[in-house]
Amino acid sequence: MTTVVIFFKCLLIELEDRVKKGEQIASTDGTEIELWRLSETYLKIHKRRKLKTVVYDDNFFEKVIIDYDNKVIADTRSKERIYEAKKYFSMVLNKNKSTSELLGWKEIIEKAVITTFEVSDKVQATQIFAFQNDRGKDLSNLEKLKAFLMYQIYMNSEDENERDAIGFIENEFSEIYKQTERINKLDEDQVLSHHNTAFIKGWDSPIDNIKKELRRESDKVQWIKDFCANLKNSFLNVEEIEKNASNDSFIGDILILDASNSWPLLLKIYHFHKNEIDKFEPFFRLMEITLFKMTFSYGDYRTNNFHSFAKEYNGNSDELKSSLEYCSKNGFKDYWNFDENFKSCLEGNYHYWSITRYLLWKYENYLREKSKDIRPMHSNEYLNDFGNKKWDNTIEHITPQKPDEVVYSEAFKNDYVNNLGNLVLMTLGKNAQLNNSMPIDKCERFLTSTLISQKRVGDTIKQEKKWEEDQILNRKKNH
Repeated sequence: MTTVVIFFKCLLIELEDRVKKGEQIASTDGTEIELWRLSETYLKIHKRRKLKTVVYDDNFFEKVIIDYDNKVIADTRSKERIYEAKKYFSMVLNKNKSTSELLGWKEIIEKAVITTFEVSDKVQATQIFAFQNDRGKDLSNLEKLKAFLMYQIYMNSEDENERDAIGFIENEFSEIYKQTERINKLDEDQVLSHHNTAFIKGWDSPIDNIKKELRRESDKVQWIKDFCANLKNSFLNVEEIEKNASNDSFIGDILILDASNSWPLLLKIYHFHKNEIDKFEPFFRLMEITLFKMTFSYGDYRTNNFHSFAKEYNGNSDELKSSLEYCSKNGFKDYWNFDENFKSCLEGNYHYWSITRYLLWKYENYLREKSKDIRPMHSNEYLNDFGNKKWDNTIEHITPQKPDEVVYSEAFKNDYVNNLGNLVLMTLGKNAQLNNSMPIDKCERFLTSTLISQKRVGDTIKQEKKWEEDQILNRKKNH
């Protein structure tokens, strides 16, 4: 219906423009078409509009479509889509189309047959919404959940309280849908999934878990209201977490290392402690340590219990901190050789993995913090989230893996080439430029780099005139 109204408004604007140019607008039988009647049919009669959209878009829709104001700013994705639809129709209708063709489109819509199926039972109406209203694509899990909850409200509300209960659910979901516009990294179903993991008993899908909960509840309507309010708060907290993550906090580090396993616990911590979140930096640091050790290790660690921590957390921060401290040293299983495996890997001779890039980034920022002359490398730079990418997503070997006209010994290839001491963060395109050059040929580029870690390598090469076994081991040990 919204699309039809947008189409007819753009059509009227185009036809009115043609009338001003002297053209007569007539139907196929020669009868003059009165544009004001068309406006009253589809847009507004006197001061009463023929269609209202959802509450959070309606004022915008009235200004941009009905009043045809092009100066209003679209601040959500849904409003941007309304703008885009208007621009699209205006472009197509104005694009060398004959008036008869435009009127033909009008008649197609007016003569379209709409099949109606009248439903008086509200329960049946919600079922039809859930199973038939797919708009040409599958409903999201959040939309299916809303339909299910509305159905339960109809089934369990007293007649005199039904309207209030429905209004409450609609208002909460209106806020949720607005909030999805402010979230960058997660879609609505991902937030729902993380909320389900953190707050609902059981490990099934959100709807299945909620069905089980409702079977146990005597006051189902109140439970649904409480659930919707908490779900809305999770959507609000996702925005806060994303903001904090973008400020180079430990939260950002956690999400870089393992977002899917960490989101539920972050949501639960924010649920209980949003107003004192600064006190929880040690908790986030412990999570980061655990996640890094799990990845940067020889251990085959397939278990992550942060989901269980989230589901069980009831606000007792001392218990949570104790569990996180234990995990940072021992992992999630008592039989894991967690710390020893990590140390063995760190002290070993092979580190050419993607996780090493994270370690080199942290090392670069450690050097910057000590120097106090240059700001830290922001996580957005590390992740290459900017339009103009500055960093490559791989690691550079100081001594190349496959040098030109140089043959390594087997010991050097096995113990030094892929050693942490021989690896640096790589600037976009630089590795390809120098390709397989030896360290002495890269020295000047290292010295002029914006990375302190590369400058230090350049200083060593310049002073010692070489980059071999001793230099690699010294860098690994001392830096």
